[in-house]
Amino acid sequence: MSNSHHEDPHYSASLLIDDAKIMMVDDEPLNMDVLEIHLGAEGYKKFVAVSDSTKAMARLKQELPDVLLLDLVMPEVTGFDILRLIRDDDSLRYLPVIVLTSANDATTKLKALTLGATDFLAKPIDASELALRLRNTLSAIAWQKRMSEVDLLTDLPNRAWFKQVLSNRLSERPAEKALSALMLMNIDRFKAINDSLGPEYGDQVLQELSDRLVRSYRDGEKQPWFSKEQMGARLPTIARLDGDRFVALLPWTKFGELESSLESRTRALTSELARPFDVAGQAIYVTVSIGVSILGSKLDTVESLINNAETALRHTQSGPDSTYTIYSDKMDAKVRRQLRIENGLRTAVEKDEIFVVYQPKVNVVTNHISGAEALARWQHPELGLVSPVEFISIAESTGLIVSIGEWILRESCQQARQWHDAGYVGLKIAVNVSIRQLREPDFLDLVRSSLDDSGLPAESLIIEITENMIMENAEGNTATLQGLKDLGVKISIDDFGTGYSSLSYLQRFPLDQLKIDQSFIREIQSPKEPVPIVKAVISLAHDLGLTVVAEGVETVDQLNNIRALHCEEFQGYLCSKPIPAPD
Repeated sequence: MSNSHHEDPHYSASLLIDDAKIMMVDDEPLNMDVLEIHLGAEGYKKFVAVSDSTKAMARLKQELPDVLLLDLVMPEVTGFDILRLIRDDDSLRYLPVIVLTSANDATTKLKALTLGATDFLAKPIDASELALRLRNTLSAIAWQKRMSEVDLLTDLPNRAWFKQVLSNRLSERPAEKALSALMLMNIDRFKAINDSLGPEYGDQVLQELSDRLVRSYRDGEKQPWFSKEQMGARLPTIARLDGDRFVALLPWTKFGELESSLESRTRALTSELARPFDVAGQAIYVTVSIGVSILGSKLDTVESLINNAETALRHTQSGPDSTYTIYSDKMDAKVRRQLRIENGLRTAVEKDEIFVVYQPKVNVVTNHISGAEALARWQHPELGLVSPVEFISIAESTGLIVSIGEWILRESCQQARQWHDAGYVGLKIAVNVSIRQLREPDFLDLVRSSLDDSGLPAESLIIEITENMIMENAEGNTATLQGLKDLGVKISIDDFGTGYSSLSYLQRFPLDQLKIDQSFIREIQSPKEPVPIVKAVISLAHDLGLTVVAEGVETVDQLNNIRALHCEEFQGYLCSKPIPAPD
């Protein structure tokens, strides 16, 4: 990693010197003039001098210095009084205070330290000793700031630091027509990477991404966390908010130039991500989705800008191909609906709102029903019947699919057993499983207990997994699929032809069936129309010893065509739409 993850606090202190504000309170202005000369020679530039101790507290609250040099013996308000007031003030109680006094007795020192003095220096002041004491104090400040404001994994500033910078940026807008942008970034499929390779390698991905963000957004210049980041920032400000979410804040720019700035930075990041990450000896390609909120309104707040970028990010993730989306007010309604769906899903099973419908699978030769596919449906009490296209993706992203999927599996096995008891012994039930379920450590135990509790023979259960899903972690999935096979369960690849399966892996997976995606069946318009993809898939499956199911068969011509190609089963509206079990 190019970032230094164990930065020397003394080095940080040297960086803080340029930015450190030193306040001096002494009833002798000449003393403060001398101190300023000596400290200026050491590199300090920002000084506040107060000779009237009665005004010290007001100036402290106004200036909020990094260190206070405080004389103890002063008329009216003493240094002891000021120490008491500082420690009673929420905004000042952690301010480092170096006491400067001609008194050298133990009682005075003890009293000052008891009241919260950080260090003690006797007059006349030795300039070299003061510089050393001040540097040590700044080293402690730097370490504390680093612990509270820097993400130790990536060495980027954290959420707390970024929110303060964003607040400063909003208060320092340079011109009426100046604009800036907050770019919230989320690693696509990071949980899949983390789950399949392990947290240690997931951390490596986060560290490598932070380095690439530095290169693409800051031209390789490390993000300073010690700076107050004034409005004239030349480069974008980057930070890690939490988890796999990062943020970039672009500099203020002229109205009309912001879009080109967004485009150029996004292109730079895309170019950086075009190179694979070397993680655990594997070449992993990482992509990010970006949500953008625009700074420009006087009504902007820190929370509204972050929330708006989050809303835009969700739109990017749900869209087809876009890398980033700029927030607009119209997005809020969709996000509110998504939140209602997410909240409703948490109790949908226990409230009996989730139910299962079954679409028959038909033997192409005999035209008899050979089984059924179990499909989840959700009747929301207020939203009505929610499309599975809408709620399944939310269930997967939130992890709720694990509990919902368990209920569907158990319910489907129970229903299939009831059909067997009614005399339909040969019927098989197909249940869709998500990648989140497949990765659960107790998934095989769940399948086993579902079969045992229902009394359904293992060979009557078909687990359906999509083509893309099975390839996400081919090596790990092979072991899980083999475990299913050892139980006697059948395994089917759903939506085949729409993903990126490696033929070599297809040979290694312990599969029983391929399902041809309905998009290919839909192309069949006549019984003898050439359908090279369908023909090739059926031929490939048979060569691998697999049976084939055609999805979405709606016409007799489509049925006759797949029958001529020796496809074993079909499902679709030609036979029946998905229906409740009693029907």
